[in-house]
Amino acid sequence: MIFNTLVFIQVNNKRHCSICIRGCKTGDSFCHRRDENGDLIDNYGFCVCCVDHLFDKPIIYFGKNEKVLSIGSWGCNLRCLGCQNAALSCSVSGNHPVSIEMTPDQIVDMAVKYGCRGICYTYNEPAILLETIESIACKAKNAGLHNIFVSNSTLTEKSVHRIAGYIDAVAADIKSIHDVFYYVYCGAGGIPFVAKKILSCIKAFAIHGCHIEVRTNVIPGANDQKENLKAIASWIRDQLGSVTPWHITRFFPAHQLSDIKQTSTDSMLEAQRIGYEEGLQHVHTFFNRGCDCAKDTYHANVEPEYGITPIINCCNN
Repeated sequence: MIFNTLVFIQVNNKRHCSICIRGCKTGDSFCHRRDENGDLIDNYGFCVCCVDHLFDKPIIYFGKNEKVLSIGSWGCNLRCLGCQNAALSCSVSGNHPVSIEMTPDQIVDMAVKYGCRGICYTYNEPAILLETIESIACKAKNAGLHNIFVSNSTLTEKSVHRIAGYIDAVAADIKSIHDVFYYVYCGAGGIPFVAKKILSCIKAFAIHGCHIEVRTNVIPGANDQKENLKAIASWIRDQLGSVTPWHITRFFPAHQLSDIKQTSTDSMLEAQRIGYEEGLQHVHTFFNRGCDCAKDTYHANVEPEYGITPIINCCNN
């Protein structure tokens, strides 16, 4: 087999995936999206297709609140305890009642048909599907559509360099500035210096000229400490610029954190105050939005021409 240097690196005579910061050994894919040879499986299997808007991501400083076709597949390279999309993100097989294959051409055609100005890669983690996103985004770009990347910010800098030319805007998560949060709450064990690598991913997108808006889902007792929020805000200011938007979203009990109460309004307003104190110019609180914009999207109607009809306005508003 030809050694694909775009996907793999050699470490101690063993081949490792270089797509995301996990760097899994070939044949031991954490996201379950790579076969024993390291090749992507179920490349064009999608479980969610939704027509919504940029502000739902939230991406609110990219321009107008354009209508976008949001698509999602299955699998993730983290295991967040409070994931709102666990049915998709924690899937290890892709078995889903409405999972269906759509080619890049079909996806672009669907976006155009429904009057969308862009395609958004979201719901599950798009970082694990780099080859798929690249093929769709290239065709979308050629069709005059924007490409929006909603991510936990875990691509390697090498992968960012590969795909950034197709990506117009990134909704980038910074869950915490500390590794321990990612290890305890996000299942990031085995990724050394995980927070630093996540910040490097976001910085790389910015260097390549992508529009960046940062999201932090504030979880009571987990990442709501003033010191942590201050550190996130100051990093955004120093590394991305004071005009970079910071979106504070509310945690809602979900998955394995169903016993934790939702984020209080006071806590969210405190995070916003900290952001402004650190010199950020655009700090927004979203009291009705959690860590993911998907909600009740796990169904679709069959349409012969495309195989699936997108749900209209099904995300949190």
